Amino acid sequence: MEEAEENEEKLVQLLVNHQSALHAFVLALLPGHPDANDVVQEVNAALWKKRGEFEIGTNFKAWMFSVARFKVMALWRDEKRRKVWAVPEETLLLLADEAQEICHDGPEDPRHAALRQCIEQLRPDDRSLILRCYAEDHGLQRAAGELGRKAENLKGSVHRIRLALRSCVKRKIGMKEALS
Repeated sequence: MEEAEENEEKLVQLLVNHQSALHAFVLALLPGHPDANDVVQEVNAALWKKRGEFEIGTNFKAWMFSVARFKVMALWRDEKRRKVWAVPEETLLLLADEAQEICHDGPEDPRHAALRQCIEQLRPDDRSLILRCYAEDHGLQRAAGELGRKAENLKGSVHRIRLALRSCVKRKIGMKEALS
């Protein structure tokens, strides 16, 4: 077999082996976003198109996450222009760094997977509020000011959402344990 064919075969294997990490990374950056799976496919297409740039033996996952980060940032910029999902770019970069650390090759903590699924299931307003308060590290006062709400009302909403997330995670973990 020719070296170029061998390298393509290795790249295909790397792509297949890292799909779950790629999916987790994109979902961490776009929790509950309807286009998250499309972004994963766009990343795969871009990786294949740029396959000549990748050197076998170097860190494939870092390269893959870098391409994914740019695809997600492009989606966020488009949505910000259309005023669909306006989140500061700095927030995306912080989330990307956090997600990259979390999305490793080892087994994923089942609580993280369950929490991610539960966040995806939240109503868009609730998901946005939780992301604003936690991912963006806004205090309640600042978030309340930005949203035009009273901090006390916001505190109650955040508490309700956290209870719902806790309950959802417990259900999901319980279901997994029951199936084991």
